[in-house]
Amino acid sequence: MQSKESASDLESALEAVSENDPVSENDEERFVSAAEEAQVGFLAEFGMFLQEHKKWWLIPLIGSLLLLGVISLLAASGAAPFIYTVF
Repeated sequence: MQSKESASDLESALEAVSENDPVSENDEERFVSAAEEAQVGFLAEFGMFLQEHKKWWLIPLIGSLLLLGVISLLAASGAAPFIYTVF
């Protein structure tokens, strides 16, 4: 008897949840349309992040890290004598 009662309680609870589903068809349509939009590139998304979160101080930090990386790559190549004369 208990298993039948618990099964019917479970079914009624599932029906109540499906009736009060917070996701409407409009939300599903917006999700599908957002998924079908053209995706933005990494730099564009990073620019939007900087703009939205007002993190402009990251630009010189990342720029100097990129410059250091380029200098390191050039120092390991045939351009090393030219790099050392700069410093």
